[in-house]
Amino acid sequence: MKLKKIILAGVIILVVFLLLGIFLISIWLKEEGQPLPSQNISDVAVSSSMIFGATIDSASYRYPGGNNGPVDLENAKKEVDAAKDLGVDFVRFDVRNEALNYSEEMQKLDDVIDYARSKDLKIYIGVYGMESWMSLKMWLSESNAYGGSGKADWNEFKKMYAHQAKYLAERYKPDYMMIMCECPFNIGNQVNSARSIEEWVDYTKGIAKMIKETSPNTKIVLNQIVRKGGGPHKNSEIEFTEAIMSDNSMLIDIIGCDPYSLDDLNDEVSNIARFKNKYNWHGEVWIGETNLLSPQKLFRRSTLQEDEDQQNYFIYAIDLAAKNNFNGFCIFYFRDGANDAGMGIMYNNFTPKPAYSAIEEIIQNRIEF
Repeated sequence: MKLKKIILAGVIILVVFLLLGIFLISIWLKEEGQPLPSQNISDVAVSSSMIFGATIDSASYRYPGGNNGPVDLENAKKEVDAAKDLGVDFVRFDVRNEALNYSEEMQKLDDVIDYARSKDLKIYIGVYGMESWMSLKMWLSESNAYGGSGKADWNEFKKMYAHQAKYLAERYKPDYMMIMCECPFNIGNQVNSARSIEEWVDYTKGIAKMIKETSPNTKIVLNQIVRKGGGPHKNSEIEFTEAIMSDNSMLIDIIGCDPYSLDDLNDEVSNIARFKNKYNWHGEVWIGETNLLSPQKLFRRSTLQEDEDQQNYFIYAIDLAAKNNFNGFCIFYFRDGANDAGMGIMYNNFTPKPAYSAIEEIIQNRIEF
C-alpha cells in the first residue's frame, strides 16, 4: 500500500509539472490569438544563395532509455527522402552525448548520414551534451536563466562537451556543426553552477578552435534565442549573442536565431540584424531553427486552422529573413509524431501539410540576384 501511495504521489507531481509547463510556455510564446499575415508565395523573393535545411527527427536526440527512444533508422531515411523532395540543401542531426555510449546507435546514425550524403545533402550536426544532467526545474524558474540547475560541475561538463564535439567532428566531418545551443540557458543547465557570459564566450571559442583543427572545412554554428525576456531564458542568450558578435572571432562562422512565434520572429530577426551592422559581423546570419509552436500541438495532431497558420508563418518568416539578407533557414519539427505529436510540416504518415508545399515552392523559385 505504501508503494502505491508513493507511485501515485509521483504521478500527481509529474502531471502538475506538465500542466504548469504548458501554461508557462503559452505565456512565454504569446502565440495564441496572434494575427498571422497572409502572403502570396509569388511575392516572396529568395536568393539562390540562401540555403535551407530540415531536422531529421527520427535520428535526433535519440538513444536507448531517452525520452525519444533509439534512432528509428527506417523512418529517418524516409525523412531524408522527404527533405530531398522538399528541396533543402542540408539535413540536421542533433546528438545527445548519451548516444555515444551505444555503438549500435552510432552505427544507425552513420547509416542515415551516409544515406543523406548519397542524396547530395550537406550534413549538419548539433552537439547537445548530456540530457541526463538536466533538470525539469530549469524551465520553472527565471533564476536558472544563466544555468546552474544541472548535475555536473564546471570541469566535468567542459571535459564531457569537448569530448563529444571532437568525437562527432572526427567521425562525421560535417559541413556544419552547431555548438553551445541556446547558451547559457540550455547548455548551462547541465552545469550545477551559473557561469559568466565571458566564461561561456571563452569556452565556446576553445571548442570552435578544436573542431576547426579536427575538421577544417566544418562551419561552426551558434543558435540562440536572440531576444530580451522570453520566460526562463530572460536576457541571457541575447547577452551571449551580442558578446560573441562583438568579439567577432573568425572561429565562429554562423549566428542563428531560434524564434517560435510571430512576435519572437520579428524581435529576433531585428536584433540579430542590428548586431550584425553594429559590430560589422564577419559571418553569416541564419534563422537557426523555427516553427510556429503551440503547446497543445506537442501532445495532439494539429487542426486544419493550425496547419494554415503554420503555412502563413513560414511564408512570412522566409520572406522576412530574405528581406534582412539572412543566409540560411532551418525547419525544426519536420514530421509529426517523431519527437512531438503535431508540430511537423508533415503528418506522421509523411503526407505534406500546407507549410511543406509552400516551402517547397519557395525553394524551387529561388532566384539569382
